Amino acid sequence: MLFEEEKDGSSGAKAGSNPDHTRSAFQDRAQPTSSGPDWSTIGLGLAAAGVAAGAAFLARSKAKAHDEFELRLQTDENVRLISSSKVQGTPVVGRSGEHLGKIENFMVDKYTGRVAYAVMSFGGTMGFGEALFPLPWSYLNYDIAKDGYILNITKEQLANAPKFKPSEAPEFDTRYRQNVAQFYGRASI
Repeated sequence: MLFEEEKDGSSGAKAGSNPDHTRSAFQDRAQPTSSGPDWSTIGLGLAAAGVAAGAAFLARSKAKAHDEFELRLQTDENVRLISSSKVQGTPVVGRSGEHLGKIENFMVDKYTGRVAYAVMSFGGTMGFGEALFPLPWSYLNYDIAKDGYILNITKEQLANAPKFKPSEAPEFDTRYRQNVAQFYGRASI
C-alpha cells in the first residue's frame, strides 16, 4: 500500500482534502510538521559551527606556535644562532693564538638582516687610547677550544688595519666597506 496511490476517499485520506487529488504515501510523510524540530537544519547548523570552531582553533594554534618560535629564537642559543649579548665581549684571537681584542658590538644591515661587521676593541685603559676595528663577519671563525673568534691575521698586520676612535666613527659607506674587505682579504692569505 505504500507504493500505491491513494484517493482521498480511501482509508488514508485527510479530512477536508479534495477527493480528486491523489498522493503517494511517501509524499504525505515527507511533509514537515510543525509539531517537532527540523533536524536536518539543526544538523547543518551544528556542522557549520563545528567547522568554524575548528578553523578558529587551528588559527590560534598556529599563532601560538609562531609566538613560541619567535620567543625561542630571541632567547635560545643553538648550533646556528647566538644571542648578541653573548657575542659582545667575546675574545678575538690571531692566527698564532695571540689576543687581539674583544668584540664590542656588531653592525647589522638594516635591509638584509645580516651581520656586516663586528667591531673589535683593542688597547687603551678605561676607554682612553682604545682603537676600534671593523672586522668583516665572514672573516671571523668561532673556535670552541679558545672560546673566542679566530681572525686569520697577526698582531703586526692588525697594526695596519682600518681602525677608528670611539668618538670618531667613520661613515660605513660603500668605499669604506670595500677598503675594509680588501685589507682583510689580503691579510688572511
